[in-house]
Amino acid sequence: MSAPVEVLVRAVDAGDTYLSWRWLDRPDHCEYAVVAADTVERVLAQLSAALPALRTGETGNDGVERALTGAYTDRDAELKLTEALTAAVLPVAFAAQLSRRAARGEQVRVRLTPSARLASLPWELLIVDSVHRMLEIADIVYEPPAAVHAGRDNLPPEWSVSAHRPALLLIDPRTPAGAEAHHLGPVLDRADHTDFTDRVDYYVTAGRVPAAERARCVAARVSRRDLATALRTERSRLFYFGHISSAVDEPGSAALHLHDTRRNWGMAEPLTRPDPNGNPIVASGDHRPLAAIDLLLGTLAGDAAAHRVYGHTEPQPGARLWPMPPRVALIACEGGVDYRSAETFGLVVAMVNAGAALVTTTRWTLPTNRAFADFGPGTTAKPTTELGLRVDRAHEGPDPIAELRDWQRHRLQQWQATGDIAESPLTWASLSHTIAPHRR
Repeated sequence: MSAPVEVLVRAVDAGDTYLSWRWLDRPDHCEYAVVAADTVERVLAQLSAALPALRTGETGNDGVERALTGAYTDRDAELKLTEALTAAVLPVAFAAQLSRRAARGEQVRVRLTPSARLASLPWELLIVDSVHRMLEIADIVYEPPAAVHAGRDNLPPEWSVSAHRPALLLIDPRTPAGAEAHHLGPVLDRADHTDFTDRVDYYVTAGRVPAAERARCVAARVSRRDLATALRTERSRLFYFGHISSAVDEPGSAALHLHDTRRNWGMAEPLTRPDPNGNPIVASGDHRPLAAIDLLLGTLAGDAAAHRVYGHTEPQPGARLWPMPPRVALIACEGGVDYRSAETFGLVVAMVNAGAALVTTTRWTLPTNRAFADFGPGTTAKPTTELGLRVDRAHEGPDPIAELRDWQRHRLQQWQATGDIAESPLTWASLSHTIAPHRR
């Protein structure tokens, strides 16, 4: 099979949004288009209304309820929204080029660096011509800015070198009691854990997960120190299915949520509860997130006590404490917020710096299986669990991007044929892949 032809697409917000593209079989020819800010903001507001993240004035489950009765749960409404997004964002000339190359039987890979404004856009759903969605004729991958490759602390090995190494799985890790007040409790019902424990049992039998780690894989207490210890063993991949949070316009705040409290040193502030006057109530059990800034800087800003926690006497960068395997999956709430700010930095970039060559994550918050059941009476499907299991399985194989693309194409066909809420793009269209192989 011939290698795919690649096209570099870059988006920049400067008042309006500027999109440029360059086909690598015609490297001397660069084209561009200007997307008017007011036009794109209007359609992105429609996209936001279709997604589960809480909007101004909403609380609790308001966002999930809105999303599960919104555009991505109705075929006609989804098509209308996608048509609006396509008209606003996808340059006509670029769409025509994609269509012509597909008609010639060419494999196309779109290497995209989105702007902050377009960070949540599901490019795979955009309509290239009257028949095809983009995912049906191209692979779409994200590329971090070129500066991310300069001076990386850890360079990733080839998959062929690391594929035999054990996988590290953190599935619905338990958080401290103080995290519950911030809606950071379990993401899966107890019954849903069975699907993942069955997968873990298979991996243990196959020698992919050490038997001694079986109990730590699902719904276990795992701290940042435990994670550092586990990563001292060379791994093929890391699979995390749990909570991720971030503050708006603070990309370094993007964080994993493990079993850490105020007692655990870290650069992220512990999460506190307010008193009736709005003042923080400080408690020893307050949950401290493991933030992207931790994964980057480690204990460089810490005191001697912090160094000793990880078995060192000197400050250590994050890539030394939490070295990443070549493949990482973050199936969580907005795991890929790196591209949402003008300064591209978050968990994805921190993990790339620490050695990841592929990071698969989700663009937006995912509804729980129970939420799908509540809004799809009679459904027994578990869309969010299926997403996690599919990503996990794909990351075991030789070409996870191609495997997940084929699965997404099948889900698109099922969605278009049935309109069943269990086939909603809310789950499968959330995926994005950031690639950052070692540049020699």
